[in-house]
Amino acid sequence: MAMFQRERSNLYRKWFVIFAVSFLFGILLMNGFRETLLTSNGIFNDTAVNRLKYAEVNNGNFFWYVLKKRMKGYLLFGLLSTTFLGFFTVYAEMIRQGVLMGMTMTAAVIRFGVKGMLFIFASFFPQQLLLIPAGIMMLLWAYQNCTFLYFPSRNLWPAYRSAKRQWFRQFLMVLWIFGVVIIGCVLESYVNPLIMTDVSKFF
Repeated sequence: MAMFQRERSNLYRKWFVIFAVSFLFGILLMNGFRETLLTSNGIFNDTAVNRLKYAEVNNGNFFWYVLKKRMKGYLLFGLLSTTFLGFFTVYAEMIRQGVLMGMTMTAAVIRFGVKGMLFIFASFFPQQLLLIPAGIMMLLWAYQNCTFLYFPSRNLWPAYRSAKRQWFRQFLMVLWIFGVVIIGCVLESYVNPLIMTDVSKFF
């Protein structure tokens, strides 16, 4: 057990480094190509921000749109984790999220200065308080699937001797993740639009 814990700690540190490097790359990318990416029709353009000030959101429709979009991504990610490409998928998703976050935050600061961080935090709150942990858990779930199926020598978690019990545990874990995602989508659809409408009036 102690060995597993040490190995998991090393894995988490490696993931953090990969995400941090990807985040820094996203910052450099946005700064390097700001003239191309931050045009009048680009990210955080004036028209889009002004629409937020007076937007009337159909919360029910928005919820189903957000839920469908997020669940499709999670289901595709889960399916890929059951293939030998599972490890590649985990690291590719980690890099993608790091680059996107770095680019998005940098774009907001370039557009609005320090107030841009207020815009970003408002767009994250409160749904990301649930969606970020759910995303991390999904990465772990996918990593476990791939190790159990194709690389048992690299497994860092205690495994049941019975395959049925092992897959039942994985099933319960993914149900928990999906439950958290659904709650996050509710917050994103019903609470976040109110926050964004108020915050956008400062820009």
